Amino acid sequence: MSGFTGKLDSYTMTQLNELLEDDEKLNHIVQELEETQTVQQAKDMTLAGNRSLAEQNLLLQPQLDLQKNELTKRYRLLQELFEAYQLRKSTLDQHAGSGSLDTLLALLQAEGAKIEEETENMADSFLEGGQSLDSFIDEYQSKRKLAHVRRVKIDKLREMVLKGHRLPQAPVPSHNPTASPALNPTSDTNGSPMPP
Repeated sequence: MSGFTGKLDSYTMTQLNELLEDDEKLNHIVQELEETQTVQQAKDMTLAGNRSLAEQNLLLQPQLDLQKNELTKRYRLLQELFEAYQLRKSTLDQHAGSGSLDTLLALLQAEGAKIEEETENMADSFLEGGQSLDSFIDEYQSKRKLAHVRRVKIDKLREMVLKGHRLPQAPVPSHNPTASPALNPTSDTNGSPMPP
């Protein structure tokens, strides 16, 4: 405020008293000070910068909203995929250890359908004269017998799948080195050594 005091140094007491009574003139003197103008310029520059940033933000707002919506959609999709994964994992866990009955059933059904198709083709070939009677009878009966056996297996396996049965597991051999007394050929039923 050295500029302000410098201006007032030349004022008489009467002029100073008049200045105190005249707010408009006092404000005019303050506005003409270099310090006041510097502060005002900085204020104007700050306001202009804020206005420019606000305008840029307004221009970017549609893009921001679009990206927010896209992010929301992707998050929901991720949630759906995760829930589907959890459901699938739970289903697989429930069927774990079932000995792949479903897979075995599907393979047997595919083989059964293949046999049925082969027998139909054989019959068509015989009717068209492409095969002798003896050869047809032997091969056809063999195929039909195999188809019947597989159909029985498929029916039994399907029943097991519906009832939730599992394939039998191979017995785990015992690794206990100590033999049971009943299985020891050198002992009697009471576990005592047999005489030589």
